[in-house]
Parts: sequence; structure tokens; C-alpha cells
Amino acid sequence: MSIFQTVKTPCPMCDAEVSFELVHSVNADRRPDLRAAILDRSFQRQACPGCGHSFRMAPEFSYLDVGRKHFIAVYPGDKLAQWGDYERRAQASFAKAYGPGSGAEKLGAQMQTRCVFGWGALNEKLLAADAGIDDRTLELAKIAVMRSLDAMTLGADREFRCVGTTASEFVVGWLRTSTEELEGELAIARSLLADVEADAEAWAELRGQVVGPMFVDYQRAMMAPVAS
Repeated sequence: MSIFQTVKTPCPMCDAEVSFELVHSVNADRRPDLRAAILDRSFQRQACPGCGHSFRMAPEFSYLDVGRKHFIAVYPGDKLAQWGDYERRAQASFAKAYGPGSGAEKLGAQMQTRCVFGWGALNEKLLAADAGIDDRTLELAKIAVMRSLDAMTLGADREFRCVGTTASEFVVGWLRTSTEELEGELAIARSLLADVEADAEAWAELRGQVVGPMFVDYQRAMMAPVAS
């Protein structure tokens, strides 16, 4: 089941107290509407009744979609620097629910497990799955695109994400992590994904840096984990 808890939080614009239904878990099999809301970026977004400012709570919840065989631990974007600790936390959470002795080992063995940081990263995983794109290949292809650009600035509040797909292309863009503002986008031929997969040997070393037990992201290769 999907679990929510009513909390009080200050409006980031006027500081008025806002009653918010904060999510703790999403079961996309039973609530496909929540998956749709994640994809259209309306999930966990609410307007302040006082000033009308619309804001979104930072994500921290578990996402389960048995039909698509997905288990995703979702954490706030500002926890990215501690990805090592949070990846281990996600592994422990999954093992408790679906590991040995849980009674759900057979189901757990079929699941793809991931942990992500921020709404943009979660959206990317769902978009890739819907488009039939292997997220591990996607991360390597994104690095290939970054290498081809003359200038590109990334940082603590700027990330490079897949923001859309078509039958022949995938669209990447620069996102502000804190606001989800899209600062430009670029359409890339899907043939790049096939090229990366066809040249597995050349990408093997970098793949080992990008693909972890649950945290699969180009950012894994760009920063050493910091203990929380």
C-alpha cells in the first residue's frame, strides 16, 4: 500500500504553516495515478493556502512497482554527497523486506533495485523504463554526450538528466536540483545507446565506476562518497 502522513511544514515563500500529506511509500501497482503524478512532476507539490506559492517537498520514500519489477529508494537531492551511506541504507531496507527470511525472497530476486537522489533522478529512471532503455547504458551515454560538449557546468545544484524520449531519440537536459528548472535540453539519437552497448570493452572500466549495487548514476563516478 501507499503510505502518507500529515505533517506541518512552513511555506518557503511566506513561512505560513502548511498542512502537507507527506509520502512514505508508493505502491505503483495499486496507485498508478501516483506514478503518473511523479512523471508529470505534480506529485508532492502543493500550493500554500496563504500566499498561493506552489512548492514541492524533497523526496524521501520507497517506490515499489511489482508489475515492472522496480524497487527504488528515493532520497533528497541534498543527500547525494553521502551516497555511500544511503546506498547501504537502501540495501538494508530491501533485504529486510525481500531478502532471506522475509518470505518474499522469490519476488525480491526478480526486482531491479535502485536508489536515487532527487525528483529529477527518479523521473529519469521511470522515463527510461517506459522507453525500454537500460539505465546503466543511459548513464554511460550521458557521459559520452558530456564529453562531446565544448563547455558544460555541473555542480551541487545542477545535474544532467534524461527528461524525455521518442522512438528515435532521448532528450537530455540540465536541471536545477533545488527547483527542477530545466536550463536547456538536447535531443540525442538512440543509436548512441546501441553504440555504447556494442563497445562494452571500451566502456567496462567506467561502467564499473557508474554502476553500483543500487546507486546507478554518472555522479557516482564523479564524487567520492562522504560519510554522513
